Amino acid sequence: MGSLTVNKIDRLYWMGRYAERVNTTLRFMMKYYDDLIDGNPMPHAEFCKRLTLPDVYKSDSEFAYSYIFNKENPDSLMTAADRMLGNGMTLRETITSGTLSYLQLAVNYLIAASKSESPLIEIQKTIDSIMAFRGSFDDNVDDETIRDIIKGGCNVEKLSLFLRLGYPDKLCMKELNKLINRVKKMQFRTRSSSFAEILKVSDPSDNATLPSDRTELINAVEELFEI
Repeated sequence: MGSLTVNKIDRLYWMGRYAERVNTTLRFMMKYYDDLIDGNPMPHAEFCKRLTLPDVYKSDSEFAYSYIFNKENPDSLMTAADRMLGNGMTLRETITSGTLSYLQLAVNYLIAASKSESPLIEIQKTIDSIMAFRGSFDDNVDDETIRDIIKGGCNVEKLSLFLRLGYPDKLCMKELNKLINRVKKMQFRTRSSSFAEILKVSDPSDNATLPSDRTELINAVEELFEI
């Protein structure tokens, strides 16, 4: 890893994970809002169970607001966004100020959404800002190792969320194969047992399926990288 300290590697990895957590979960929650309006959302208790979160919410509507916007909620996306930005600020010289500015924009839009009666526009702007952040570090961060650490965090978080939230096997397998390719490319310590579990279910065919119980695979993804 050259001159990269363990602390910097950890911050890069978790900045990627938090950015993807906000991005992927907000996309899911936009559909949740629509389903809530139509009176047919996934029960919040089921959502919490899938993400192994404490169910402290009295109703689906309370969950929809608190899980996204409540900065006092340690599990909220607002908290994840704040941690994303906090890591980014300590890495300003590594990722460049221009790239960091997109993380700040994402947080600003999420705060604006929390105060809006129609938050979906600001939520979409939050997502757009995170996608701009990803494009910016690709363009402005010359060190491929740094880019790979951030992307590795993104890959792990996205696959973990897809598996937990019940996304179709085809989409999960696509993300799983992306993660495998990332591991093969990176000079990064991985747990051999976790990688073996991931390789065991890998299948590039269009009709590939995952085990009906995804628990072991989720654990392998979460424990893959040794930080």
